[in-house]
Amino acid sequence: MKVSWRVVLILLSVITLLLGGCSQNTEASAEEIIHNAIESEKDVNTYQGKAEMKMYEGEEMTQHTILEEYVEGEKRKIVTNDPLLEEEVEVLNDGTTMYMYDKTNNQASEMDMTELGDFASLSPKDQFKGMMEMMKDSHTYEVVGDEKVLDYDTYHIQVKAKEADNLLGDMELWVDQKTWFVVKLVSETGDTRTEFAYTELDFSPEFADETFTLDIPDDVEIANLEESFAPDAVTLEEAEEALGQPFLVFPEEEFILSSMQMYDFSAGLDRHELELMYSSKEDIPMFSLSIFPTPDDMPVEADDLEIRGNAAEYEEMINSIHWDEDGLRYMILITNPDVEQEEVVKSTENMISSSEK
Repeated sequence: MKVSWRVVLILLSVITLLLGGCSQNTEASAEEIIHNAIESEKDVNTYQGKAEMKMYEGEEMTQHTILEEYVEGEKRKIVTNDPLLEEEVEVLNDGTTMYMYDKTNNQASEMDMTELGDFASLSPKDQFKGMMEMMKDSHTYEVVGDEKVLDYDTYHIQVKAKEADNLLGDMELWVDQKTWFVVKLVSETGDTRTEFAYTELDFSPEFADETFTLDIPDDVEIANLEESFAPDAVTLEEAEEALGQPFLVFPEEEFILSSMQMYDFSAGLDRHELELMYSSKEDIPMFSLSIFPTPDDMPVEADDLEIRGNAAEYEEMINSIHWDEDGLRYMILITNPDVEQEEVVKSTENMISSSEK
């Protein structure tokens, strides 16, 4: 599969997180509206819509996707067509299994959704609540007006990041006042701008029996998506071979290397990615270290942070630090809340080459 349709699915999952239900006075603050949306018992669980998504890097449009979306309870089907990249993908989630069919490349895959537990069956309101909880400390909210979008009366809400380098950036939402459904969304992160808007929307659709099916040709093998992205345990020598060079690791005197595995993303991202999990001497998980070739299209943003003489960037929302050194991108994800960023940054000065171990 190619990267482009995965980007579409990621964006759709973000939009899905922003569903809920409320009806409020337009004079209410954004905080009041969001609070009442969370407290409301109303959810939108069935609808049919067509939408258009455009992605820009600076002034250049890099993706233009036309979407058809069908939702009935746990069942969801999305058909995407990108005339710019000449790609067409169909995705079906029947409540237990998700199927993806790339019609352009005649490839199909599936993934078991039952293992996701309650997360896979969260209502739009619960997903919205989780999203707002995640962003409450990093963003501010403001209702800037009432606007008509697709004949729906919507609240126009601006969501602003408090820090310029925030991972989610700034957002603008146009939300139906009766159903709390996001009819339009604009997101900006750095030079990347995403515009998503429904062009048709029906909250009372009548679906044909074949709506929630995929017509995958019999000669197309359906790959297991989990197996495709499952990592392989590797040795230091095997990791060096996959990355094409030695890499930096933490000395065992400071942290214990509890596991080391390699992800093969050559099909989509054209790279291998090494993940090392570190724990304390008491076997308490501390942080992970991911290593992969420095991506050309993802430069480290200028920041006041420096690691080993290299410009580094800290992402507060996910508590991660990354920097580039000798052709490799290093990304530390701090998973233990008791571990301080300053402690990890200081420890990087003691890192040694894998060839020395």
